[in-house]
Amino acid sequence: MNTYQFDPTNKFTEVTDAMLYEACGILPTWVMAKEYAHKPLLEALKEQYQFPMFESEKATITEDGVFQYPGDPDQHPLIKIQRGKETFYQYEHAMIAIVQEDGSSYVSRMD
Repeated sequence: MNTYQFDPTNKFTEVTDAMLYEACGILPTWVMAKEYAHKPLLEALKEQYQFPMFESEKATITEDGVFQYPGDPDQHPLIKIQRGKETFYQYEHAMIAIVQEDGSSYVSRMD
């Protein structure tokens, strides 16, 4: 079962959930697509996106989902989607993160 939460860190208090939903575009729909539910999330996203995805190896994701990259300001998630044991975060500037149950993460840009 998928669950989602807009603005899980309460950073975007000046906007509505509808505005955040629009800012996210199609990616939440892809994350929650039932026809891909049996596949690991990264595999499902790669199949739907159909463009190369490159991992950002220097990026880290904090326990509350904040995206950190050396030299850049922190980015707070627009949305958090719990998909089984995987957690999906989407940020401004087309950045996404997939966090596994063990805390390991995959960070990329999907624009």
